[in-house]
Amino acid sequence: MGQIFDELKRRNVFRVAVAYIIAGWLVMQVADVVLDGIEAPTWVMKVFLLVIALGFPLALIISWAYELTPEGIKKERDVDRTRSITPETGRKLNLITIGLIVVMLAFTVVDRLWLDHPPQEGAAASADLPGVSPNSIAVLAFDDLSPDGDQAYFAEGLSEELLNVLAQIPNLQVAGRTSSFAFRGQQKDLREIGELLNVAHILEGSVRKAGDRIRVTAQLIKASDGFHLFSESYDRDLDDVFAVQDEIAASISNALLSEIAGVKPEEVATTDSEAYELYLMARTRNHSRDIFNLREADTMLDRALEIDPIYAPALAQKALVTHLMSDSLGAYGDIPIAQAMPVARRYVEQALALDPGLAEAHAVNGLLLDDLDRLDEAIEALNRALEINPNLSDAGNWLSTTLTALGRRQESQAVLEGIVERDPTYGPAFNNLIGSYLRQGQSDRADALIERVARIVGDNNDVHMAQGMIDVMMGASADAVGSLRQSYEFNPNSSVLQMWYGFALLGVADYETLAEVGLGEHRATAYAALGDYEKALDVLENFDLEGSFPQRVLRDIGVFYGKQGESEAFLQYIFEHYDSLDELLTRQSVSQGWGSGYLGELAYAYRQRGDEDTASMLIEEMRRALDDDRADGTINWVTHSNEAEYAALSGDSAGAVESWQTAINSGFRMISVFDSAVFSSMRDDKGYQATRQRLLGLIDAERASLGLLPYRPIAASEEADEHPSFVN
Repeated sequence: MGQIFDELKRRNVFRVAVAYIIAGWLVMQVADVVLDGIEAPTWVMKVFLLVIALGFPLALIISWAYELTPEGIKKERDVDRTRSITPETGRKLNLITIGLIVVMLAFTVVDRLWLDHPPQEGAAASADLPGVSPNSIAVLAFDDLSPDGDQAYFAEGLSEELLNVLAQIPNLQVAGRTSSFAFRGQQKDLREIGELLNVAHILEGSVRKAGDRIRVTAQLIKASDGFHLFSESYDRDLDDVFAVQDEIAASISNALLSEIAGVKPEEVATTDSEAYELYLMARTRNHSRDIFNLREADTMLDRALEIDPIYAPALAQKALVTHLMSDSLGAYGDIPIAQAMPVARRYVEQALALDPGLAEAHAVNGLLLDDLDRLDEAIEALNRALEINPNLSDAGNWLSTTLTALGRRQESQAVLEGIVERDPTYGPAFNNLIGSYLRQGQSDRADALIERVARIVGDNNDVHMAQGMIDVMMGASADAVGSLRQSYEFNPNSSVLQMWYGFALLGVADYETLAEVGLGEHRATAYAALGDYEKALDVLENFDLEGSFPQRVLRDIGVFYGKQGESEAFLQYIFEHYDSLDELLTRQSVSQGWGSGYLGELAYAYRQRGDEDTASMLIEEMRRALDDDRADGTINWVTHSNEAEYAALSGDSAGAVESWQTAINSGFRMISVFDSAVFSSMRDDKGYQATRQRLLGLIDAERASLGLLPYRPIAASEEADEHPSFVN
């Protein structure tokens, strides 16, 4: 044995082994950095490792069997021992090994200090980042590996059901569906996904279907280093899919939260496999909020309910799609809400009767109750949905809307921030949170949120809409038109998007476009600005006030009638919809919106009637609303313009001009509102006139960047077709 050891030393086999191991390590480290930088597939790194591993015994065999001589490489048995240079070769190997060690140490220092340090590049360990809970997970959309590639919806549905089951585990933070599924088809590094979603663990997997059999493979991975906590495959009959879901969820919970015992996931309603697949496809389309997808979802749910009329999840989704296809504010269709509501209510009541523990049914019930102004009942239903499934983003978003309607804005924002923290790409909450930040003048927080979401999804429709909202509130009306036009072309049936696009068009006084694409109240404003008062009146006479946002819309209607000198017609319009002033102030409290809403126009109308007592009461209500807003953190050009109204109605012309200047400095650009009859007593005021000219100059600058000529208002006596607001 001693002779063999001495011979291994003489032939430098040990030196070759050490040098090879160090060189192999260096090659792997450099390859890891390079391959990661070019986003090479993971199998490339595995090939490198395999080649280096196979080369190790080969290098040892060569060093034993061959020797390096001055004449070149020869077999060891052919070399004269008296002329062997193995000692000199050994010294060279020692120097090479020392050099490799120095390079290895240098690379390690560089790697630790520079290559692996910046968290913004996605290379930092998610679990080591501040605020990342070790008990957090994102469920990525499972891949469809079926031969025909026709199981994408089944794979997505299984992923979503797993996500919902995991949401039942106490103290486990689960990233939202929309954001987790946003990475489908992308080759992002799992460490970067963990950082973007603020989670420590990632579940990914695949589904392969062959006949009536499925194979589900699931892998739970630590986001910080890619370490696999477990990887399992499940082969089952398709009819047993719900048992597969429960089994996978149990394995994941055991691997991730071994200290939690006795967790029982929410039971999943079972049904026919075809009905289940139709339900999954319909639910995915409902998530899109696109009117064409919603119509497809409606048809699919009809088919699912033909197969299984008592499948509660399908009934809940049918109620939702019925509402989403209505013309209610926040919906995406044109079915009158008065027609859609009883149908949706019938479906959701059936779903709840069949399955009182179905979270999505309670959520949809809360949405419908909110639309019926039964706000306290809506809060109760939505909280119940979140108790059952805390991961249900729709329920959280609708809860925030109801809280806002009750004037509980800080609670509403906290709910939205919670949703966006775990599901940043969920569009409705994302855009509502942008609006909440803008209400408080926090454009920097809105910008930061957009940047975070854009890193995940790129410049999608929601990002364009959010950027347009910021531009509207910052006075960059032309930029807002550009961003919101893109969103509008993608989804022209979103009433909220139409509203913001309308604000942008008002900011550049593009009334021709506004008359074509705006909401009802904006089209009435546009027709009036273009001198077509008959069309404007026709819009108002056929306008569904309850399907809109009355606190804002009534102000626009008041501005319209006030400019025509028909304040009495405005009051008549009010009392065609409300039995009394008290009912109006109670049902349509301005606390649900921004600023003092319609109160200024209403006070002006009562003053024109000669009812100074009521006018004074309404002016006091304005003051109270504006003070409440200020105390609540609301500060933007809407509230500044309302302050101008209050000052004008209170006889403080200087204060009105000052508030208008502040509003314009904050981004106000709507000449149609500035010219409200509330300010008729100030028409000859030089400060007011100078402020108006300044506003027109800013509007014309925005118009110029869109290729529009300067705006010229149409006098009441002019005909619309003879005097357009601009000429191309």
